Amino acid sequence: MDSSTPCLSNLRRHTISIILAYLQQQTPSASKQTTTANTPIQPHNRDALSLLITTKRFAYAILPLFRVPRHVCQHYQHKLEDGSCIIIVEKYRFVVMPIQDPVTLLDRLNTKRLRQRILWVAKNTANSKPDTEDVQNSSTCACYHYGRSTDELAFEEWSMMQIHHDAKQNNEIKWKTWPAHLELLRFLDDQYGNMIESSSNLKQRTNQSKRTVQLPSCLLPNMSKANATNTSSGNAFRPGIVLLASYPRSGNTLLRTLLERTTSIVTGSDTRPDRTLSKSLAMQYDLVGEGLVGKATDAGMNKQKKQSSSARLQIRFQTAYDPSLSIVKTHFPERKGWKPVNSSRVLLLIRNPYDSIDSYWNLCCTNTHTTSLDESVYKKYANKFESLARHEIQIWVDFHYYWLDLCEKEGVPLLVVRYEDLVLDPESEMQRVIAFLMEDGDDKSLFDSFWKWRIRHALGKSDNPESQSTTGNTSNLGSYQPRSSSGGILSIGKTLRKDRYSESTLTHMHDVAATVEANRNKNTSKFASIPSINKTKKNQSYETILQKFGYDIYNQNFPENFKHPPPVPTFAGKQSKTPGRVTINKSPEIRSIDDEFGRKMTHWRRGETDNDANPFPTVARRR
Repeated sequence: MDSSTPCLSNLRRHTISIILAYLQQQTPSASKQTTTANTPIQPHNRDALSLLITTKRFAYAILPLFRVPRHVCQHYQHKLEDGSCIIIVEKYRFVVMPIQDPVTLLDRLNTKRLRQRILWVAKNTANSKPDTEDVQNSSTCACYHYGRSTDELAFEEWSMMQIHHDAKQNNEIKWKTWPAHLELLRFLDDQYGNMIESSSNLKQRTNQSKRTVQLPSCLLPNMSKANATNTSSGNAFRPGIVLLASYPRSGNTLLRTLLERTTSIVTGSDTRPDRTLSKSLAMQYDLVGEGLVGKATDAGMNKQKKQSSSARLQIRFQTAYDPSLSIVKTHFPERKGWKPVNSSRVLLLIRNPYDSIDSYWNLCCTNTHTTSLDESVYKKYANKFESLARHEIQIWVDFHYYWLDLCEKEGVPLLVVRYEDLVLDPESEMQRVIAFLMEDGDDKSLFDSFWKWRIRHALGKSDNPESQSTTGNTSNLGSYQPRSSSGGILSIGKTLRKDRYSESTLTHMHDVAATVEANRNKNTSKFASIPSINKTKKNQSYETILQKFGYDIYNQNFPENFKHPPPVPTFAGKQSKTPGRVTINKSPEIRSIDDEFGRKMTHWRRGETDNDANPFPTVARRR
């Protein structure tokens, strides 16, 4: 079969679910059947099952998605022609899946951005009305080449951006550069590398006017294959998965958005895509990679000896058709993700515990990323909030020491990024991050020119370095408006300015950091006479994790010290001839099973709000 011929196996999972749900609709023969429940679902639908067992991909990757758990499955009576009845146990229920297929979500996101381009061009066209047909047609032609898929458009635009930048001084190529929020995103996939060999298929495609669609400029025969490879889906970066690890509410969504705007590559997450917060990020805030952790490898499957061969084959098929990516967000070991992930590099994003714990409290109480609790909730549940803060500081400390120790032990490169630095100087911090992601031995002149321009473009800055300062308000750069959009130094330590914590709680937080450091130190005898932090002592013989990152209130005057941010500490792992590797979501979490401030916060919230029917009072967001 020709690769350009439509094939059922090439359809997205959401599209296949629509077909299966249609095949499961009642048929004329259904009137001869009797069921124990009034439901349109047919328990014995042979059409849908027959379709799914035709290929291994359908049988192992698609069929398990529709399996019904035992505790909710139904039993049906099926009357035969001879009058006897048999009981059929429902095993599969074919319903339309929610829009969680990341490829479908990306297609919709890019289509939405193309529409926004048309309106943006029409709005900025002099003496024109956006509603007129002529302006709409001219705007469409100026926004994209008609007749191409969003995948092809995203690949071509990224390629031409780099080509245009290289030839910009000679004015050899004129290329439209869109605002960062209107640029198309793409997955890090190998399919674009094969587009050169299959260029004849592109020439055969025609639009509704039967005009031949032009071959993308980046794939023209006169362009060398080497240049095409360099401009394809981010080959300037090192291969493999990079973990973006952070304690919850530390700014990972902001960093992910900046990375996507800079590289135009979708980032992933190890969180289950059917979670409420994951759905919100994927559908409402355009982070379409929720639930994507990269493709399964044979080596990874072979190591899972405890699983049967069919189970390993099922996992491989479920991930083999997922698109590739380079960055995966994780909160492990604070909580487990839904799939194991192997990585040879780690981005550790850290934020001061006072703001991150307060934001975590808002997240647990509202089940949203952006809604802020009213002051009345803090007063009513003051004891609950104080208990959470005293408990979470231990999780915060253990979380960051886990990654520092693990990367040092395994020899895995680690880059520490402070949220505060990302807010105060996003351009410099993004340069550090991109340099960390780049391939070893890569041409540094490319980074000095192209990537520095990409970073400024993602931040919404012009090409003139003197047009804007290096510091700015990042409240408009993330996927959503943060709870506090004051920006700059005022967004750092804002909970301390609001007196969220009592003096005893703040002292307890510093005591926990000191105790952990004492237990980690081999010579613990010098700490025996220090039962708690002495707030007035400036010259201590040890350095807690709060002091390492500049978050100590009593000895470093946080947050005022970030008017001139202290240096970021560097952590070098052991040197090894073979690259190190870490695996997440397999070892236990650092939380205990009965931790009342972990996932059990959901049950507490529902119990206090009549199962979310009467939610906690919140603050109206400022527009």
